Amino acid sequence: MLRVAYCLASGSLGHTGPGYLEYVQVGQRLLEHGTLTSPLITDVVDTRPSALMPPAYAAFVTTVYALLGVNTFAATLALHLVNAAATSLAVLFVFLIIRALSTLRAAWLGALIAAINPTLIGFTDYVWDTSLFALGVIVAAWLSIQLSSRPKGAGRWLGFGFYLGALALLNPALTIAYPFLVLWPVVRDRRGGLRPIIHTVLLATCGWAVAITPWTVRNYVQFGDLLYVRSGPMLELWLGVCPEAEEHGSAVYAEQFPLLNEGVQAHISAIGEAAYLDECRTKALEAISGDPWRFARLSGIRAVDYWLGTVFTHTLPGDGGWPKDRLRAGIALFLTLEVLVIAACLLLRPRALGKVWWLVAVVMAFSLVYCLTHIQIRFRAPVEPLMAVIVSILLVEMFGVGCSPRHRLDRSDSSSPIGHNP
Repeated sequence: MLRVAYCLASGSLGHTGPGYLEYVQVGQRLLEHGTLTSPLITDVVDTRPSALMPPAYAAFVTTVYALLGVNTFAATLALHLVNAAATSLAVLFVFLIIRALSTLRAAWLGALIAAINPTLIGFTDYVWDTSLFALGVIVAAWLSIQLSSRPKGAGRWLGFGFYLGALALLNPALTIAYPFLVLWPVVRDRRGGLRPIIHTVLLATCGWAVAITPWTVRNYVQFGDLLYVRSGPMLELWLGVCPEAEEHGSAVYAEQFPLLNEGVQAHISAIGEAAYLDECRTKALEAISGDPWRFARLSGIRAVDYWLGTVFTHTLPGDGGWPKDRLRAGIALFLTLEVLVIAACLLLRPRALGKVWWLVAVVMAFSLVYCLTHIQIRFRAPVEPLMAVIVSILLVEMFGVGCSPRHRLDRSDSSSPIGHNP
């Protein structure tokens, strides 16, 4: 209800805004032409295939449009309600995960943090994969915990790998963190040496490969390249190292993003999306190799912005630092407090990391994708449910509030099923 209330208060429920219309266009053209086309070309009708957007959410939007009409109030309302339901379910999975790893009080605390998290509320009115991806990420962590405590048959690992592959088709950004999700259940078990680890990795990899192979084959047939889900990373890398990256953040999009610059739009329309992305790759790699220190410095500044929600990447005088907008500043404060709580707990009681180290590794690995390319505040949203888990467990471990050994998943009770209360 909180998410729907936000959309009602902002007047956005059932309406698409002026930006982030890529999936709207992709869904409409998929219905019209039967293929995924470039969302970057809007000035002409272009029916050439594209791999810029992951296929899962594009297919979902297209299905909703087929049932309720293209970009109609009913269709957009349905997409917004799905977003609200997704992040609400994510709160439930936060509760279940913490209940398995720690105490009931910690579970309620984590659920509260996730429920009021502004990044899990503020993107409800987007036609974008953000909310569903956040749910997908926390479900992946929950499945990993399930595998850590129950019989680990081959079918379970194949299924988990398939789920991770399907999640990559929604958004591949978490892939860099998959090793931690797959290996944690095996490492925690500590039985059988190296053989079960290799067996587990192979099974999960097979399941993952089954999920992504059809789309990979499609892209190879269409473009002659082996792409991992989407072709957009080089564009994102270019946005992070282009000359405007030294200026105000909006200058990057105004000068380089095809949907906001008529000159770039005309250029990509003339040469096609594939050639344009090749240009981005060439320019990005030249910029990095020409001045590696600049790339390292920009990546470091982006890391600060990612974790604190600030705008230090906007380097014009007077623009860097805390956001001037009060709402944006409040969001930055929320994100900063999460990071400060985690840092303080780890400094004062490092042993508390024992239960959540793998989740910390997941969110750290996930952040690398964006620290090396470019930053928007919505890039924090997919791992915010995991942040709620980490923060609440560390706080309880730090202060010993509500500790109840029988509800903890530790070595002394590793045979108990997740969530089972003796």
